[in-house]
Amino acid sequence: MKVSETFSSSINENSIRLDGKFHASEGMKSLDELRKKSGKRNKLDRIGSLCIPNGIFIGGRSRRVYVKDASRGIPFLSSSDMLMTSFEGVNLVSKTIQTDLKYLILKKGWVLISRSGTIGNMAYVRDDMDGLAGSEHIMRVVADENKILPGYLYTFLSSPMGQSLVKLGTFGSVIDTISPEFISNLPIPRLEYKVEEHIHELIERASDLRTQANVILEKAKTDIEQHIGFDDPKHSLDHSFSIGKAKIDPNFGMRLDAFGYIGYVEDALKVLKKYPNVVRAQDVGYEFFNPPIFKRMFADSGYPYMSAVNFYNLHPRPERYLSRFQPDIEKYLIRKGMVIVQNAGQRYGLITKPLLVTETLDGVAVTSDVVRISHNDPIENGYMCGLLSTNFGRRLALRYSYGTSIPRLDVPKFSNIKIPFPEDKFRKRIGKAVVDAYEKREQANILEDRAQDILAKALQT
Repeated sequence: MKVSETFSSSINENSIRLDGKFHASEGMKSLDELRKKSGKRNKLDRIGSLCIPNGIFIGGRSRRVYVKDASRGIPFLSSSDMLMTSFEGVNLVSKTIQTDLKYLILKKGWVLISRSGTIGNMAYVRDDMDGLAGSEHIMRVVADENKILPGYLYTFLSSPMGQSLVKLGTFGSVIDTISPEFISNLPIPRLEYKVEEHIHELIERASDLRTQANVILEKAKTDIEQHIGFDDPKHSLDHSFSIGKAKIDPNFGMRLDAFGYIGYVEDALKVLKKYPNVVRAQDVGYEFFNPPIFKRMFADSGYPYMSAVNFYNLHPRPERYLSRFQPDIEKYLIRKGMVIVQNAGQRYGLITKPLLVTETLDGVAVTSDVVRISHNDPIENGYMCGLLSTNFGRRLALRYSYGTSIPRLDVPKFSNIKIPFPEDKFRKRIGKAVVDAYEKREQANILEDRAQDILAKALQT
């Protein structure tokens, strides 16, 4: 329970709000702090006054018309999708039938805020997001660049102080939400132009690096699939009915379920059968490890801990900490250079999606729902990450999933996965490209953190 006091003036200026949660919040403390500093060094502006006319709004709310064909659709981002490093597998809305499409489109330099459910998650629209569609659960904030640079606006709103102010406007008893009008009236401190410009440039550079990383990864995936001859697969993951015949594979654990042999998986197996050099991953130096289920001993400090979902975010950050007395902690720490693969979840979701561990995640503890794959050569790890990122690799990996409610990977069998193993020159080129892409993502996170540090120091003076 929190105890706080407020004044009638505060109640009146905040729409006669009487709920204690509002007046005792971190947002009210931030608001008081900004007002006290106003006029001493940094003036305050209202966010709405710094945006283009009607520049704080939500997308259309009409019925969504989804399509499967990428040539006929536009990726449609939810408020959680906008936080991801890439947007593979998101729903597509029709380019021609969707009635309010122009109101859904996102533009480079916009600031996005999750406005319902989870309040206050932020994203900055970069080049590879320009022209994508976003749901009505995403609020758009469009800066007037003659008045404020969007990178600075994003940095303030995504800072601890900015987020506390945004969450201050939360209302609703069942589903939390915020309104454009509330965001419009929020204060923002103005710094010296050179400081705001420096912060903006850091965010722009981070944005460019993330776009470059995605372009590199997409090319690597395309190169792999072209090299092995995987093109125009017949079956999609959501197929409900397939007919085929196959011999039982003893190396597949004598499993009889059709998904492991025909349809979606069959597309990859046919290509693998024709490829001239197929090896068992463990035979060329890859090690697979999946730690046992464990009881988590959470503490205020210790080993940073993340769930098996959040490390796919654009800028992954620890959620909690495990005690330094956590038994067998080394089994649960991931290390730079590893390839990690989620081993549980829906087949259309994150299961089997790979991630190359960078400096940000080095030494972080993650759950037993993550398979660790490692090779003593970092470039080979890059090749494995690139391979599993392709539609071809996903089919190979998903073959080892089982279960109907929450499918899981059969990790012992998955450890025996057979993969195409091209000549060294090709493999090294792909591996290096993937490693370079992840290093760009890492550098982008460093630049964004630097922008936050500059803002924090400026606000302390």
